[in-house]
Amino acid sequence: MTTPGSHTKTFSQSSSTSAASPLDIRQESDEMPYVSPTSASSGNNYVYPANKTSLALLSWNIWKGGAEIEDALRKQIGVITQAHVDIVFIQESNGAGAARLAHELGMNVAQQGYDCAILTAFPVRRVLTDTAPYATAALIETSLGDVLAWSVHLAPWDYGPYSLANLQHQPEAVFTQKGEQLRTAQAQKILAETTRIQESLPQPVPVIVAGDFNVPSGEDWAGEFRPYVQWPATQVFIDQGFQDAFRICHPNVEEAPGLTWSFIEPLEREPRDRIDFIYVKGLMISAAHHLGGVVEGSPLQNELGFEAFGSRNHEIPDHRKNDFPSDHFAVSASLQLLNETE
Repeated sequence: MTTPGSHTKTFSQSSSTSAASPLDIRQESDEMPYVSPTSASSGNNYVYPANKTSLALLSWNIWKGGAEIEDALRKQIGVITQAHVDIVFIQESNGAGAARLAHELGMNVAQQGYDCAILTAFPVRRVLTDTAPYATAALIETSLGDVLAWSVHLAPWDYGPYSLANLQHQPEAVFTQKGEQLRTAQAQKILAETTRIQESLPQPVPVIVAGDFNVPSGEDWAGEFRPYVQWPATQVFIDQGFQDAFRICHPNVEEAPGLTWSFIEPLEREPRDRIDFIYVKGLMISAAHHLGGVVEGSPLQNELGFEAFGSRNHEIPDHRKNDFPSDHFAVSASLQLLNETE
């Protein structure tokens, strides 16, 4: 949710990347940063998951690259290793935050701009798109076949739930805000670039779009517990046939509200909502949940679709020593190949 910084990160060319495929996809002049699993320093090396029949994903805004939490890198590694994931979608890398994680985990990293990155033990190739700094795209050679993956962090300005009163009576006043329109334009650009990339491939591949969208979902705002609202920046993915991993696995909004933002913001200051998503097209979603910290007195321990990390977590401004090193929950999902009948 944090407003992105103004600096950019340029990665030097690496000779360790896999050879470019003959696909007609624009390549960046500076190849993606690559970290060999054998060079990781922490001993948390990922074994190449060649024979897996499922894909484990984690999407996570790491909050200013970890700058807000003491000993953040160690705690970030703990969250990712607890989740046992194959692909990690990082937001708020703040330049080198994702590269540091990749080095410690022994994973490869693809990153365009200072914000969004993709970490994986599979071979990965970053794809140049016109979406920096709010989205990074990469082609990943997974055990289920090639996948087009996106890590996204849409614009944080003019956050819609702040205008709840207007949503009920003057929704146009909310959706004409510059921030709301920018998020929608960014989402549409990601979809347009997805189409361009797919047309460059010999055959279409499954697509995963994951990240911090800074906007809720109409699947949660369905008129039962909240006003009926179709939030444009998430609705465009649903309209294009993408499935919301968490809501597919936990369709009951009352039992599993899944509020990912923000458990450490005082409730009187920040309305809580589900704004972090994994959208999937072309693969079957077999499981999904959220991973995060629990502030004392929170009912989250018993919430469906939630897994706790650590025991010591406090609201802002007493957050520096928190066990869970972010203000966003992480979103986890498991994917499998579609059944032949699907």
